[in-house]
Amino acid sequence: MSDVETQNPRAPKAKAQKTGDWVLQAADTVLSFVGDKRPIVCASGISPSGAIHLGNLREVMTTHLVAEELRRRGHEVIHHHSWDDFDRLRKVPANIDPSFAQHIGRPIAEIPDPWGEYDSWATRFITEFEEACGRLGIKPRWVRQSKMYRAGAYVEGIRIALRRRLEIFDILAKYQTEKLQDKPLEERRAEYWPFQVYCEVCNKDSTQVTAYDEAADTVTYRCVEHGERSFVLGERCPGKLVWKVDWPMRWAYEGVVFEPGGEDHSTPGGSYTVGCDLAPMIYGAKAPCYVGYGFVGMAGRTKISSSAGTNATPEFALRFIEPALLRWLYIRRAVGTKFTIEFGSEIWRAYDEWDAFCEKARADDADEVTRGILQRSLATSAGPVAQVKRAVPFRLLWSSADMTEGRLDQILRIVAHHVEDPPDAATLEAEIQPRLACAMGWVENCLPEDERLSVRADFDAESHAALDPQTAQGVALLAERLADHWSLAGLTEQVYGVPKDLLGLPRDVKPTPELQAAQRAFFKALYTLILGKETGPRLPTLFLSLGLERTRRLLIGA
Repeated sequence: MSDVETQNPRAPKAKAQKTGDWVLQAADTVLSFVGDKRPIVCASGISPSGAIHLGNLREVMTTHLVAEELRRRGHEVIHHHSWDDFDRLRKVPANIDPSFAQHIGRPIAEIPDPWGEYDSWATRFITEFEEACGRLGIKPRWVRQSKMYRAGAYVEGIRIALRRRLEIFDILAKYQTEKLQDKPLEERRAEYWPFQVYCEVCNKDSTQVTAYDEAADTVTYRCVEHGERSFVLGERCPGKLVWKVDWPMRWAYEGVVFEPGGEDHSTPGGSYTVGCDLAPMIYGAKAPCYVGYGFVGMAGRTKISSSAGTNATPEFALRFIEPALLRWLYIRRAVGTKFTIEFGSEIWRAYDEWDAFCEKARADDADEVTRGILQRSLATSAGPVAQVKRAVPFRLLWSSADMTEGRLDQILRIVAHHVEDPPDAATLEAEIQPRLACAMGWVENCLPEDERLSVRADFDAESHAALDPQTAQGVALLAERLADHWSLAGLTEQVYGVPKDLLGLPRDVKPTPELQAAQRAFFKALYTLILGKETGPRLPTLFLSLGLERTRRLLIGA
């Protein structure tokens, strides 16, 4: 199956297009499927049972990108996002007070926030995610299912499910593996109810529906703790449909024509497959177009990886990754492709690739697919997405922040040496934001302690005495010439040129194995004298960060 091929057998399949053009292909599929129905409703949904991670973001991003493309073509589109906050709390995370186990089985929208800052457990995670999405230009219609269910919005859909529960069971049973069941088919069928009640005494789902009186519209259930109880469905709704019925019911209620899902929903016999049967047979609605998206993980060694795990949130990512770049990481890959986002010391590669892509996409000979990906990365129908104006390498920014211990004036001074026609400091700072803040945040939060730059406090006479005579002569020559060549270009010329002078070679000589070996040995000596180790950031940048006098003092002690 192609990356954007619909899995709805009743929906048409788009023609294959170029790799990277999955958004256009998905939009084509939706339009061929929806007919004249307007507005076009594209849906996404997440359960805010804990930190909402970058894998969840792919659910929302996928729907957002398709909806945006449909808007670009002039169609009225609604991106409907469901917060499944009427789901039960299944377990207490490791970092939460164990006393919260008392809330297991209750709706997450009605469980207190462990830190007392929000009105509920669910609101904490919803708020953080919605704010991050706003920074990414994603602004759907946010809908909380706890409010919809409690308000009775789905009462008619629930009634249908209760009346036709045996038909629903028969559909579900087609996809069940009989040998994995603990009861005979007929016994399970007789006991099956597609509605889970939260007990009106303890608000837990340790209940079982036992009857539905259609004439009186009364649901009877038994709670493990509080025995048999009942309620009139048209008066209040203390429960929800089970997931595999809830999803197609809401497709029909909202008129959804496109919705993606993760690998768990995409498997044969999974939620989407079952929904494709339930939606038309029970609710008289077509199942929407569907794409399965790949897993998104977190990679790289950082000092906080043990606490963040693979559940890095969009808010976490935006501390270190520009919004436009984060969008691009999702846009550039086919939707079914798995990928990881690097937060370790290789994070700079994503920035370098992004800068190269922007340059390529803005070239006169760029193809439409490439230009389209750039446009989707930089702006949405809600407006532009934050991006750096002057693309200074991320490596330069984080190494400068590390070398200067985050001193802004020194960082800007170093950057000014690396850019053409640098403006005044205030203008330069504005031009390199938000990348500068991302780099400084990364150094503060993610750079492992053993990878931090540690400059010697003073001249190390012992290390200097250990240098061979020729290398010591080279260090003295360099220290002598620093003042006259105190610029990025000048220092670069001297760092590479002094070993040539020591070998009696002209400055414009081509590299030879002998020269390269001499240069490596010279660099190693400089790093040892300044940092106490054999490698480090680019030496000219390091010198500029330290200043002339401190560099001289660390090299020769004067």
